[in-house]
Amino acid sequence: MTDKGMIAFINGNILTMEKDGAEAVIIREDKIEKTGPRGIVKGMKEAQIVDLKGRFLAPGFIDSHIYFVDTGLNLAKIDLSKIRSLEDAFDITKERLEKEKKVTPLICVDFDESKWKENRLPKREELDKLGSDRAIIFRRVCGHIAVANKKALESIPKGWKKIDYNTGILLEDVVLYINEIFPPERKEIETAITKAQKKAYSLGITSIHDMTLKRYLDVYREMEEKDGLRIRVYAVLPVRDMDYITSWRGKWVKTGGIKLFADGSIGAKTAALKLPYPGTRTYGVLNYEREEIERIVREADRRGFQIFIHAIGERAIEQVLDAYEKELGENSGRHRIEHFELADTSAIKRAKKFGVILAMQPNFIANWGKDGGLYENLLGERGLHTNRFKTALKEGCMVCFGSDSMPPGPVYGTKGAMEHPSEGVSFYDALRMYTINSAYAGFDEKLTGSIKEGKKADLVVLSGSPPNLKVDMTMVNGEVVYNRL
Repeated sequence: MTDKGMIAFINGNILTMEKDGAEAVIIREDKIEKTGPRGIVKGMKEAQIVDLKGRFLAPGFIDSHIYFVDTGLNLAKIDLSKIRSLEDAFDITKERLEKEKKVTPLICVDFDESKWKENRLPKREELDKLGSDRAIIFRRVCGHIAVANKKALESIPKGWKKIDYNTGILLEDVVLYINEIFPPERKEIETAITKAQKKAYSLGITSIHDMTLKRYLDVYREMEEKDGLRIRVYAVLPVRDMDYITSWRGKWVKTGGIKLFADGSIGAKTAALKLPYPGTRTYGVLNYEREEIERIVREADRRGFQIFIHAIGERAIEQVLDAYEKELGENSGRHRIEHFELADTSAIKRAKKFGVILAMQPNFIANWGKDGGLYENLLGERGLHTNRFKTALKEGCMVCFGSDSMPPGPVYGTKGAMEHPSEGVSFYDALRMYTINSAYAGFDEKLTGSIKEGKKADLVVLSGSPPNLKVDMTMVNGEVVYNRL
């Protein structure tokens, strides 16, 4: 069942996000035509009837913070996310080097040394031993730190900062924009988008807020023109491209957001903290002086752009809130803070007061938030009180959920949100943050985010019992794009 037409969903637990207790949903072409009691489907001979058999029917998931193209590109790279030792990481890299005799850089992605038995970063000399005639880079899952061999270091153009040529350690921008330094071909980008789109369908994702690049946006637009795109894309570009951005909306792709990084990550120890990382003298880094971030906020808001500011540590969160308070009146631009991991109660109250949208990642709790996880190992006791979903909701904040591609998967993220050791939320609240709240965070609440008559028919069918769920069907624009019923 993939053709558009009239489809009726019945006999399920229908979570509309509209609090209307619907028992049936009728789809015609690309829109939700009607919701209501079971009787609305009587006499509809032309409709395909989907008997949900007790499954959940919900709005399609909206990942409000993802690196979508990079997710697709990474499918062709060496994936270290499931590797549990440095030795195994080296072995899988050796196998690839022996298998393919290429001269292009070999970038191995998504390692997490906190899950390795060695519990340390690789060394430059170790990567040199793997191969001295080919550039090799191990990039951490957070995207804020990587380690390069000598050949890779020599291949990075002059001008990039935060490169330690002795240890091979790369930090921040040079890691975040590694696909600009070693750019993929245009065809590779298109293939990556197609693969990422297929993966998204299997995860129930129908819309994304993609932290992307100008070059990727050009490919998105070309694919849209060729009718090769079937996922709703809000393309958010780096602040350096502010002069390039126009608020533009096509059938599948729109622009209007800019992204900047106020600090780094906890895993790289570059998130800007008020207290040092335990056992060190390191407080992390602020990437901007106060005056500069205020200028960016002022100028972006004047131009009508939505502002997405990455802020993880307390000092970075405080700096961003200060800039928003000084430069903005009411937050009609729906400006956001991305991550908001180490916010204290005063910061949460300020975010509510200024109407700042909090774009958070519950999968981080599933990854690192339990006893003995990375948060506790790097931050001590305070590491068990990160990502304060429940408190933010209690204070009335607008919270939306995304993945930061670590990994994408709202079902996985929902489990993290519900099982937070101290800040867990209900299944319904987690679902709201992945649907209607994320739609609002991208100015799409009139188009998607809930099952309401007249909205686009973006839906997901889930089986199981929360938080243990599976995606059984995904519908985008009235078309079934994934189906395991």
